[in-house]
Amino acid sequence: MKRFPSLGLSVLFACGLAFSVSGCGEQKEGPAEQTGKTLDQAAEKTTDSVKETMDSTGAAINDAAEKTGEAVKETVGSAEK
Repeated sequence: MKRFPSLGLSVLFACGLAFSVSGCGEQKEGPAEQTGKTLDQAAEKTTDSVKETMDSTGAAINDAAEKTGEAVKETVGSAEK
């Protein structure tokens, strides 16, 4: 009598394993997944664009600060003479 429950449990386990493995095949993407990928790509492009803009803006600010510093030094030097 104890054999029947263990046999039933074994069959149940085997069926569960078979069903879980059968779901591992290639799956097509649905419309929501495609939209998600498109949004992710757009966000990456936007992030890259913003980074490039920030880098170029930072470089322009640094150049302007250097030129302003040089102009201030020249003005102070002229005023001291």
